[in-house]
Amino acid sequence: MASPATQAPPDAGTSRFPAWAKLGVIFGVVSALSILTWGPIGVSGTYPRLIGAIERLIAPGVAQANPYLEKMGSLVKPETFLVIGLLIGGFLAAKLAGDKVAPAEYPHPSETSTAKRYRDAFLGGFLIVFGARVAGGCTSGHIISGITQVSVSGLIFAAGVFATGILTAKLLHKGAK
Repeated sequence: MASPATQAPPDAGTSRFPAWAKLGVIFGVVSALSILTWGPIGVSGTYPRLIGAIERLIAPGVAQANPYLEKMGSLVKPETFLVIGLLIGGFLAAKLAGDKVAPAEYPHPSETSTAKRYRDAFLGGFLIVFGARVAGGCTSGHIISGITQVSVSGLIFAAGVFATGILTAKLLHKGAK
């Protein structure tokens, strides 16, 4: 007899494919459609576009003289709406799940307060986006669009991100339960 951990739940249905695989296929199809209709999708380009839009309101001449901001173009692009959707979706998911604070399953070894975890998460996210923009790319674009296009650079980047994430988690949470 199979252990409870390996048995399928009674409402699992008759599908041979797990839900994550079905959702992965849907995600891949949506990404491929994006590439075909608009181009590769990413998130980090939205941030310099936002800065450019603000700068155009405050100091239009300075914004127009900045070749990087001019190259990034208008804020009204599909990626902007993706970022808005990610923020709204994350907020709604947290509210619907009833989560009020960051989970404490994996606290920072020396700092476990909620405020410090939020600070660390914000700083980590900022550094990732900053690094992606300095490198002229986008983390989600390399992984999502790169893998959808079976790009060698996307596959290498994804492997590097996951390997680095695993190593970082092991180093930061040594001895954590």
